[in-house]
Amino acid sequence: MLSKDQRNFYAWGYRRFVVSKLESAELQGKSMVEEEFTYTTKMIETNLSNFSAWHNRSQLIPKLLDERGVDSRMRATFLGEELSFVREGLDVGPEDQSLWYYHRFLISQIVGDDDPQTAAPMDPNEKAAYVRHEVDAIKDLLDDYKDVKCIYEALLEYTLTLEKLERRDRDQEDLIDLQTWLTKLRVLDPMRKGRWNDIIAQIGV
Repeated sequence: MLSKDQRNFYAWGYRRFVVSKLESAELQGKSMVEEEFTYTTKMIETNLSNFSAWHNRSQLIPKLLDERGVDSRMRATFLGEELSFVREGLDVGPEDQSLWYYHRFLISQIVGDDDPQTAAPMDPNEKAAYVRHEVDAIKDLLDDYKDVKCIYEALLEYTLTLEKLERRDRDQEDLIDLQTWLTKLRVLDPMRKGRWNDIIAQIGV
C-alpha cells in the first residue's frame, strides 16, 4: 500500500502494528527498529513532504537510541546529525509543514524541559548552543525566502526558547528581530492576527 500511497497515515499505522507483532515474544521476534529507521530514510529521500515518514521516524528514535546503548554525548551527536538531515530539506522547501514538524520534534528532544524521557540529556549551555545554531541557520533562509510564514514562526518560537535557556534579559538585537518577525506574521497570516497580538502582549515587544 505504501508503494502506491507513500504518505497514507493509516498505512503507516498498520505497518507499525505489523512490525510490533513481528517483534513480539510470541513470534520469537527481534527488534526491527534499525530496519524501520532505514526505511523512513528511504521514503523521506523519495518524498521530503512525507509527513507520515517523518512522524514514524520520530516515534522510532527513543527506541533506536536505547537499543544502540549510546551515551549522552553520542545521543547529542545523533540529534545534531538529524537536524542537519532535516535542514537539507528546509533549504529547498521551507514552506513544508512536514519538515518543521520533525525539526520541532528534534528541538524538543534537545531542550527537554527536564523531561527524563528526553533523547539526549544536556546541560543548559549545551542546549542553548544547539538552539542558537538552529536559529542562525533558519535566519539564513530569509535570504531566499522572505515570505514563508513557517520560517518566522520557528524563529519566534526558538528565540523565545533560547531566552529561557540562557536566562538573560532580552537584548536590543533580539527585540528588533522579534518585532520584525511578528509584524511579518501579521501580514502573512492575518487570519491569526489575534494570536500574534496576544504574543506581542505576552512577551512585551
